[in-house]
Amino acid sequence: MIKARMQWADAARGIAILLVLFGHTCPPPYTTAFIYAFHMPLFFFLSGMFMQIDTPLRPWLRKRVRTLLVPFVIFNLVLLVSDWCIVALSPNAHTPVDIPGRLMGTLTGWRSAAWLLFEGTWIHSWNSSLWFLPALFVAQGLLLICYRLLNSLSDPRVSQFPIFNFPLGAKRRSTLGELSTCLLSLAGAAYAYYVGLALPMSLDAALVATVFLLMGREWLHRGFSGFQTWYWVVVGIVFVVTTLQNFHSLGGGNNHVDMSTCTLGQTFNFYIAATAGSLLMVRACQKWEGHALQPLFQTACWLGRNSLCIYCLHRIPMNLGIGIWNAIVMSPAQTSDMFTLSRSLILLTFTVLLLVPAVYVVNRWFPWTLGRQTSIH
Repeated sequence: MIKARMQWADAARGIAILLVLFGHTCPPPYTTAFIYAFHMPLFFFLSGMFMQIDTPLRPWLRKRVRTLLVPFVIFNLVLLVSDWCIVALSPNAHTPVDIPGRLMGTLTGWRSAAWLLFEGTWIHSWNSSLWFLPALFVAQGLLLICYRLLNSLSDPRVSQFPIFNFPLGAKRRSTLGELSTCLLSLAGAAYAYYVGLALPMSLDAALVATVFLLMGREWLHRGFSGFQTWYWVVVGIVFVVTTLQNFHSLGGGNNHVDMSTCTLGQTFNFYIAATAGSLLMVRACQKWEGHALQPLFQTACWLGRNSLCIYCLHRIPMNLGIGIWNAIVMSPAQTSDMFTLSRSLILLTFTVLLLVPAVYVVNRWFPWTLGRQTSIH
């Protein structure tokens, strides 16, 4: 049962990482709107499925630092060197790489929307697209601490105080944990709407993401996968409607929901579209397992098992592909959606083909950069 569960979860993660790559190729606006509506919430959803709330804090902290923060630092430095080489070797004029800002962003986990004071000067801090790793670390930590604090209220040493002197069974603790997690997420959404400045370790994005971790956990614990076909049709319609409404509320065009900058648009539509899209993808992968097109399913599983490595490295071959495209193809001044879509598909294929040997090299000789002692297949 665990193997089967992991297979469809790996497939869902594999499709999600393909959507990340495809979204970074700048596809047509409506395609971008639908991808960004749910692909990053889906990663948090899948991470929440297998998160153990009762894990002791110290072992959890050691493991997550090794598997999330260490890759974040290492691959940010790899991307910094890669970008510096591209600028140095390019015959055309480019904006110099902000090395102090990038290093500061790597050390603090500040994303591209942040400005930092460095040696008396405000500089732009940019840590590439790896914001998800510190955000997942912080979101899981918030969820874990929240539930552990509620569990501590049942300790006799705590409940002897009058303010805590009330019965708190397992069911009530679970309910309060879910409620407090939802409030944390809404606090993050309110901060994004009214303030909008990025926070260290992607804290603002992590606050928003806590509810998706909770949803993933509840999916497995409460068995939400057994609904009939009509239910999933309704979920699909809701996803399309709320995504389009949010897309148009942001002004359309190149504007879209983006968790990396906490651009959520209409908060209600964001949560509904992200939840509906995540549920649909997970259910589709559950139905896909054991049916037709198994080679494609196994390919998706491989992508999912290596999604961390792909996420950390994809910008290097993608930038190379964009450079080759711009050197060979003369793009018209007014591009059609079909031309843009074709360009994105070509860049996606090029990026994935180059990532396959890169993933093999990292898994074979540098698994420690991903927080692992041995390689995976």
